[in-house]
Amino acid sequence: MISLFPSRKPGALGLRQIFKLYNKNVLRSDGLMPIYQELGDWDKGFSEHYNKKLKDLVDDFEVKRVSAAASARKKLLFLTPFFFIIPFIGLNITIWEFNETDEPAGIGVTFSILLYGAIFWYIKSSILVYQVSIKEKIYPHILEFIGDFTFSSNVSAQVEKFEKSGLLPAFSKENNEDQISGKYKGVQLQLFETHLQKWRKRGKSSRLVTVFNGLVINLSMSKDFSGKTVVKQDRGSVGNWFGGKFSSLENVRLEDPKFEEIFEVYSTDQIEARYLLTVSFMERLLELADIFDNAEIELCFENNSLLMVVPLKKPIFEPGPITDPENFVDDAQSLLKEMHLICQIVDTLKLNMKLNL
Repeated sequence: MISLFPSRKPGALGLRQIFKLYNKNVLRSDGLMPIYQELGDWDKGFSEHYNKKLKDLVDDFEVKRVSAAASARKKLLFLTPFFFIIPFIGLNITIWEFNETDEPAGIGVTFSILLYGAIFWYIKSSILVYQVSIKEKIYPHILEFIGDFTFSSNVSAQVEKFEKSGLLPAFSKENNEDQISGKYKGVQLQLFETHLQKWRKRGKSSRLVTVFNGLVINLSMSKDFSGKTVVKQDRGSVGNWFGGKFSSLENVRLEDPKFEEIFEVYSTDQIEARYLLTVSFMERLLELADIFDNAEIELCFENNSLLMVVPLKKPIFEPGPITDPENFVDDAQSLLKEMHLICQIVDTLKLNMKLNL
């Protein structure tokens, strides 16, 4: 599929970003250009908003970025010898286990993993403070341009209320973050990232495994849907058979063969389902999937809400890399194009409901 928008820059703080801190050039601010160039209809008029709301904050946040990067780099350089010491200690513990115990428990490996984790958490701590400050101070200014929206990096547990849709798996633990909420043309919009885990038994022990990691989008309409319509990824005859949650619903064939190959649709109301899932609506859906790295979006229309779940390969609301100068341009472009497509889905859905329902 041809992408309509440039992909979101990788800002998630992984090992690659941390090891880039060895290069002292990450502390330089050369080439910092606080200029926003509009790219299409989705950000039309934003350059003026950028100049009024964001441009004057660039220098202040660049100072914070350099300070956070310098702090993390200092920790990294100090702790580098431990990267070589830890495996040596872990190996000796493992050898001792095999020599002294009948059933080695992998203490050496566990020790090494925990110690590496603690080191990387310590290095990342100062960077995370900087990144949260961008989310809390900059993202609200970007969202102001779109409408009456708020951004929160701390999100309470709330996935349980969406379980009846059948789109989300059973889980034991949820961790939510980065929520956008507000109204667009009378439609209440809420989206947030969630990480769902479930306890799984393996022999005598149990461990938490990830069952879903992605985005939850909920649109509350002013009018109830008369039935329940579910759009799932088509996983072939065997995969669809095992996903028997929707056996009580009727299978609906989409009018466009292209979408029929990708999605499997179930509904209690065939007529309403076809009114809702027009070609224009499904095209908006595929465009949204495209900017989320071809994510396998699934959705459910029920009562007065449209629920969409989007599996993600990485977090999407992370600021740019700590190793690059920050002018908020990439952050704004990513957030604007994602919200633009979600708003387009609302526009298309409202039009379909007005004309047909």
